[in-house]
Amino acid sequence: MNYLSHYFIDNKQGNNYFNSALFLPDFARNVARGFDSEVHGLTLPEIQLQLGCKAHLKADKLFHPSTFFKKYSDIINHELQQFEPLAHINRKWFLAHILMEMMIDRLLVKFFPTVCHSFYHDLNQIDTKILHQFVLRFSNKSIEPFIKQFDHFCEVRYLFGYAVDDSFVYSVARVFKYGSGIEMTMSDKLFLKKLINNLEQIHFNDPMIILAELKQVFSG
Repeated sequence: MNYLSHYFIDNKQGNNYFNSALFLPDFARNVARGFDSEVHGLTLPEIQLQLGCKAHLKADKLFHPSTFFKKYSDIINHELQQFEPLAHINRKWFLAHILMEMMIDRLLVKFFPTVCHSFYHDLNQIDTKILHQFVLRFSNKSIEPFIKQFDHFCEVRYLFGYAVDDSFVYSVARVFKYGSGIEMTMSDKLFLKKLINNLEQIHFNDPMIILAELKQVFSG
C-alpha cells in the first residue's frame, strides 16, 4: 500500500508517534531497514514508532497476497496492455502495481480529504529529534537525506496534489522511474492521464465500495 492507505487502515486517534510511523518503512527505506527487529533501550515515543512500523509491515503481508490487490492490479494491467498509446512502455506489470496502490491514496485525498489532513497533522505533532534518533538506530549510514526529505514532505504536503490530475500523473511517473529506470515522456504522461481517467470512470467510480473492500482485507 501507499502512504495514506496505511494511515487509513491502522491509525490510532491521538497516537501521533504510532501514526507517524505507519509510512516510515517505505519512506525511510533508502537509509534504514529492519524496523521490526528487537532493539533495547527505546524510549516510550520510540516504542510507539516501532509499533507503527510493525503495523505497516504486517499490513503489507496481508495486502499483497490478497484477492483485493490481485483484482485491481489485474484490472489495471489488462487496461494497460490494451491501451495502444502506451504499448511501448516496458514493465507494465510494475506500473500497474504502483498505479493501483497510488490510486487508492488518490481516492482518499479526493473523497475523504480529512484523512490526509489528519495524516499531516500527526506528522507535525511529533518531535523530529526523536524520529531522527529512532531511524538512526536502524541505519548504518548518514540519515541526513532522510531528514531533508521528511522536512520537505511535511512542508510541501504533496499528497494533496493527488487530487489534481497532472500532479498525480507526475507522482506516478516519478515513482515508476525510481523503481524501473524508465522515464516517461510528456506524451506518455498525457496518455497516462487519459488511462487513469478511463479507469476511474469504469473501475474506480465507487470509492465507498473500494475502501470497504480494502478494509475487508484486514478484518480478520
